[in-house]
Amino acid sequence: MFREILQPSSLRLVLLGSIFVAAAPVIHAQAFYLHDGDRVTFYGDSITAQRFYTQDIESFVDTRYPKLNIAFHNAGVPGDRVTGGYAGDAATRVTRDVAPFHPSVITVMLGMNEGGYTSFNPDVIPPFETGYKKLLTLLREAAPDARITLLENTSYDEVTHGTEFTGYMDTTKRIANSIPAIGASEKVPVINVEAPVEDLIESAAKAQPVLAQLFIPDHIHPAEAAHWVIAAAVMKAWHVTPIVSTVKLNAAQSRVDASERTHVSGLSASGTTLNWDQQDEALPLPLNLNDPLMRLLLSLTDLSSLDQETLSVADLPAGKYTVKVDHEKALGPFTAEELAHGINLATMNTPMLHQAKELSGDLDSRSKLEEAEFSLRVDTSASGKQAASDALAEGEQGLTTKGRDSLKIPVHHYSLELASGSK
Repeated sequence: MFREILQPSSLRLVLLGSIFVAAAPVIHAQAFYLHDGDRVTFYGDSITAQRFYTQDIESFVDTRYPKLNIAFHNAGVPGDRVTGGYAGDAATRVTRDVAPFHPSVITVMLGMNEGGYTSFNPDVIPPFETGYKKLLTLLREAAPDARITLLENTSYDEVTHGTEFTGYMDTTKRIANSIPAIGASEKVPVINVEAPVEDLIESAAKAQPVLAQLFIPDHIHPAEAAHWVIAAAVMKAWHVTPIVSTVKLNAAQSRVDASERTHVSGLSASGTTLNWDQQDEALPLPLNLNDPLMRLLLSLTDLSSLDQETLSVADLPAGKYTVKVDHEKALGPFTAEELAHGINLATMNTPMLHQAKELSGDLDSRSKLEEAEFSLRVDTSASGKQAASDALAEGEQGLTTKGRDSLKIPVHHYSLELASGSK
């Protein structure tokens, strides 16, 4: 069977694909929004302060473009409004929490706290718009060269379970819907993150109503899995390449037909096994594929379309096949038809996913230090807090460096073999 079709080969073909080759022309119409050396500040309320969508964006950037050197800073404060909150008014917040970091990119996500947690009153919109424009003026004064993007606020959840504040979902949606006009007036782009999150909870409520309640368990703050939807909306708007890597092999000819964002070498056939080595330019997203909520999210959204680590093998004899990476547990089985169409390794537990999760762990640890440093600096009057703050900042930098070091992608060995008992 296999040996009749696959001839041994010493073929070593390298096709390094451009980051911006169009697999999906709309996404690839423009270059990626972030540049090497950018410093990104996320400004917002408690949803930003959760440090979930912000870390997801960082993971997107670090795993997809590991050679870019981009710094990220979270300036989210629980309860904040466009005018500020418990940690200071907007002027204080911008001077203390934004300006010292000299951002070249700023995102702003505010609106959840503007409506008073009641049914809609049109009187809330004018002061929201006025306050937002004043905040943008402050941000421009603090960082004159920064590229600013506004994110629509997510809405209060009255879809998946009972509500404490009846009618507040409509209020928060109307507030979100007012932000594009602010963006147009201020000539800054606006990204709609409200609709994708609402679509998620509505479709989840129909598919699995009990599990759906966990996406926004307190009606306000999206759970960790749901933040990937926010990050994906930002990444689409910023023209991220959806491709981790693409490899197309021809079994009958023992040939590499195409590759993108990867280096394929050593393709050879031995009996019923096809072997090759592969060094990708990127890593898959560090998704927790063991989390039922994440699995539901992947089934209901297009997140995986932005996380494409594709392997295609044409001209295989009919049957079922397994794939191994670095001799780990076999993936599959896959039919010859599935392999010809292409399988997405990013949605499977592979050594590449494990490496991405190591990065995610470092980002988690750094986020904890960043949050502690902010609380120490803003919420306390402890003596010697400057020295402690400096130590925490040094720890953050160390974890950032450790995370970047983890992005060095090794060569992986792949093997494809006819599954035992397959015909």
